[in-house]
Amino acid sequence: MRIVVTGMGVVSPIGIGVDQFWDAAVKGVSGIRRIQSFDASRQRSQIAGEVIGFDPTSFLSAKQVEQTDRFTQLALRAASLALEDAGSLESYAPQRMAVSLGSGMGGFATFESSAARKLQNKSMPPFTVPRIMANSAAAWIATKYGLKGVNLTCSTACSSGGNAIGMGLDLLRTGKADAVIAGGAEACVLPLTMSGFEALFALSTHFNNDPEHASRPFAKDRDGFVIGEGAGILILEKEEEAVRRGAKIYAYLAGYGCACDATHIVAPEVEGQVSAMKAAIQDAGMQPERVDYINAHATSTPLGDIVETKAIKELFGEHAQEIAISATKSLIGHTIGASAAIGSIATVMTLHSGTIHPTINLAEADPECDLSYTPNQAIQKKVQTAMCNAFGFGGNNVSIVFTTL
Repeated sequence: MRIVVTGMGVVSPIGIGVDQFWDAAVKGVSGIRRIQSFDASRQRSQIAGEVIGFDPTSFLSAKQVEQTDRFTQLALRAASLALEDAGSLESYAPQRMAVSLGSGMGGFATFESSAARKLQNKSMPPFTVPRIMANSAAAWIATKYGLKGVNLTCSTACSSGGNAIGMGLDLLRTGKADAVIAGGAEACVLPLTMSGFEALFALSTHFNNDPEHASRPFAKDRDGFVIGEGAGILILEKEEEAVRRGAKIYAYLAGYGCACDATHIVAPEVEGQVSAMKAAIQDAGMQPERVDYINAHATSTPLGDIVETKAIKELFGEHAQEIAISATKSLIGHTIGASAAIGSIATVMTLHSGTIHPTINLAEADPECDLSYTPNQAIQKKVQTAMCNAFGFGGNNVSIVFTTL
């Protein structure tokens, strides 16, 4: 049984919709700016990858906007774009259509605003809890489209979207669903969230006056990640059913691997990342030498980029030098639970278009980061097997393998 991607939708700091997103990605456009959604003058990191001009009232009623957190709104928009891209799914029974979504923080915007109201002795909005709960985005997608099958939410920090896509693959393989709406969403460009990451010295603070150059994976002078927001949704189906309904097919979803470092709650570790990549390749039934592109996790943290480079070299050996690598986070920042979903869309578009988007801001690489990271300019390359990595806090490591048709 082969699983295919038949629709995609993305809401990102560099574009809404796959075409706009991919065009900007290939051109190396940065979506990092000084924060506009709140006064960040007291933050050490004052920049982010925000989705500028996003208007939920263009597709939701006033009541629905009131009842949903921003991360749910982003997810709903991405889902609508993906379903439109996939074409009619009316041939599937509602009970056989599943939703598998990832989010690291859930409705944290609502949490922060409601906590502030409580401290000011103000009343709580009636939908406070439904807006905050991590599964609200998946539930809203199901409710809006009448999807009555399995409805799952995965929260494994930065690997949430990757695990959600992997769980969607498993649902189809095990016969528990005939089609899956899978991906991730996050909206945590927020004072409290950012202050927490600042306390861990995880965010970039040296580029507040030069935001477009702040997210610089693998670069010698990187100083931390840039927080971002967004959503990515993929429509997954069994190949024979997709062919039967005449669907456009982007790529095969061939393998999924996950592993836990079980070492440190926030520091990455080589062995766990190797295990996840190896498991995904084995799940796809292939040898490591088949992989010719990696969409790296590559957050732009001093330690993380080195660890991922070492993991790639350990698993692939000499072949590591032949693999083209790029970092979507250099363009949009780190969208936490949405990052692997948006990265997967970039990976699929690499297979579909024969173009690898650049890792921008890579003028001089860290000496310990010595692989082919596609610096600053897109390249044309026929990629047949591609991997998307997502490595999160808690030692949660996920790798997904996509292949051409």
